[in-house]
Amino acid sequence: MDVYELQKANPNLFPQISVKDTLFLYYSCPQRNKILQLYSKHMQINFTLSGKRIQSHGNQSWEYSPKKGALLKKCAFLQELPADYDGWDVLVFYLKEDYLRSIFDEFRSHLSLNDLPEPNQEVMESFVIDNQIRSCYKSFLPYFGNDKPLPGSVLENKFKELLFNIFSHPENKHILAYILKIVDRYQTPIWEIMEENYMYDLKIRDFANMANRSLSSFKRDFKKYYKTSPGKWISSRRLERAKILLETTDKSISEVAFECGFKNVSHFSRVFKNKFNTSPSDFLKH
Repeated sequence: MDVYELQKANPNLFPQISVKDTLFLYYSCPQRNKILQLYSKHMQINFTLSGKRIQSHGNQSWEYSPKKGALLKKCAFLQELPADYDGWDVLVFYLKEDYLRSIFDEFRSHLSLNDLPEPNQEVMESFVIDNQIRSCYKSFLPYFGNDKPLPGSVLENKFKELLFNIFSHPENKHILAYILKIVDRYQTPIWEIMEENYMYDLKIRDFANMANRSLSSFKRDFKKYYKTSPGKWISSRRLERAKILLETTDKSISEVAFECGFKNVSHFSRVFKNKFNTSPSDFLKH
């Protein structure tokens, strides 16, 4: 499920402001299912006002809380209600790469870009919030639901101020290192999107969206890098991952199917048998 398009299409559930093709949202999460699979084709900067949520990607998981901000990179992920669920009020800023590049040049000469760490591989990173950052993001709240006409430049400048304060905080160098990596590269590498997200039940177009490419250019670049089609590669990687999980964990067949991106157990069993000449259940017996 494309969380950006879902939220953009439902302003009653997700009160929002659009500035320079960038979306800001402030809402109480309506999630009722215990767990949801979502994906974001744009980076998010999130601030939890109250409550919490758990998000996971692969073997990593994070809990959103008011203590820290969070940068969620372009990825697929699972969103889970915690055991002590009591709601989740969150402020979300979507950050598109083209827009980020356009404003980073304003910041570059004012940021300390020496001695930065290597960018982390995790798809979600927390960052420190000080009083200045907290004042910046809370200053957006009165504008949600306010019909008073407002020049777009007012909110854009507030957003730039928020980003600058996050990037320039001395304890947020890991965030700055990742942002610098994004703005200084021409395109998101195909392999980065595929290796991090192949185990999720996504369409080829969803992978293309996260790679910031049209479907045709994504398929062309994919073939150039992997020497095969996206469908064949994804199926092969999911099955190899499923085989490893069956061999090395106590997970049930249905759990393995879900964690490897298969729509249902029957489909998983059929393609597994075609690949390995045995069914998942018979494979487990040996």
